[in-house]
Amino acid sequence: MNKRVFLLYFLLAVVVSTIDTSVSCPQRVPDQIRLAFAGNDGVNVGWHLTACPLTTTNPNPNPIVIFGFSPTALQFTSINGKSSFYDNQTCSETSWFYSVELSNLEPSTVYYYQIAGSNLVAASSILNFTSAPTLGSQSQPIKIGCYGDLGLNGLAGTILDGPDLFDQALNALQQKLPEIDFFLHHGDICYADEGPILIPPKTYEQAMDYCQSRMSVLTSVRCYMTAPGNHEINCTEVPKLYDECPADQRNQIPYSHRFNMPSNQSGGYLNSWYSFNYGFVHVTSLSCESDFPNAPSGNLLDTTTQINWLKNDLAAVNRTITPWLIVQCHRPWKGSTALETQFGAGIVDCPACQAAFENIIIQYNVDIYIAGHVHWYERICLNGMYHQCLGSLAVAY
Repeated sequence: MNKRVFLLYFLLAVVVSTIDTSVSCPQRVPDQIRLAFAGNDGVNVGWHLTACPLTTTNPNPNPIVIFGFSPTALQFTSINGKSSFYDNQTCSETSWFYSVELSNLEPSTVYYYQIAGSNLVAASSILNFTSAPTLGSQSQPIKIGCYGDLGLNGLAGTILDGPDLFDQALNALQQKLPEIDFFLHHGDICYADEGPILIPPKTYEQAMDYCQSRMSVLTSVRCYMTAPGNHEINCTEVPKLYDECPADQRNQIPYSHRFNMPSNQSGGYLNSWYSFNYGFVHVTSLSCESDFPNAPSGNLLDTTTQINWLKNDLAAVNRTITPWLIVQCHRPWKGSTALETQFGAGIVDCPACQAAFENIIIQYNVDIYIAGHVHWYERICLNGMYHQCLGSLAVAY
């Protein structure tokens, strides 16, 4: 039996190795296009492609975006092109993820951009975004789309809330797009870890791909800045089934490949903690899941690196240039419900998060702390700081 299995794998490998992908593979089309800030005058463009069937070969090893001031004059070229993949379980359709940077952008300027094509890849449509205002500029108000817990509502959500709630939320956000400068998504992005049981018949990867493709109507035209939530940790949210997750679908690995937050520009770590400026606002994004004492989802590094980074990040802010400080994280620690009273420890409020972060953000006079996780809207003003809980699930408040 073992010899037969070995022979089968050997023959499959021979077949795969002899496939001429230039003949047998239709052109791949970029999807899941998403923007993120990359320093004070840059934007990161990320996207997704599938490899040719039965191969893991990168279909676009030299990712490039061309951009400019007009859709007919895309005279500039991106820098720092990168590509990666992580899912070794589905060689029939391996996903590749790409990112490039558009640098030295003029402030408050409309730019048009296009993902360049190649032999195996079709060029994307021409899209556009508006770059960030001049650092410190207070000439215009800043309008931020803020929420957490937005994604596929799954079988349970359909039963409780009715069908198409995710699509309804996306449609509502699209209507608001002209009023929004950028988005903050405070964790729990897509809820792919509820499949295939609660999102039949999609696997974890299929649910992520479907959700992020649908969200491109937002993420391809506005910078979409994310924080990790508990649904970004593993391929399932059921603790007893964690060991069933493939190694490359644990410890935020998919989240780390699929998004491109400005951690390099701000000294942060992956997409877990980072910061950026936008006009007169400084935004700091934290992980309420990992890397502090008693973190709900363990640690990627240790219990001190993120906390020390937060102190240094806030200490370096020049309040004459960016007088407003906003911190986003997934879990709230202030709310109208008593501690640890719903569905187990820390579901409503997060005492470990409070112990790790609260004194620091009070010390540096942070103006607004925004979280999700709890699926309601609430705001509280304590110690001169607004705590806002925007756990939408699939409802746009």
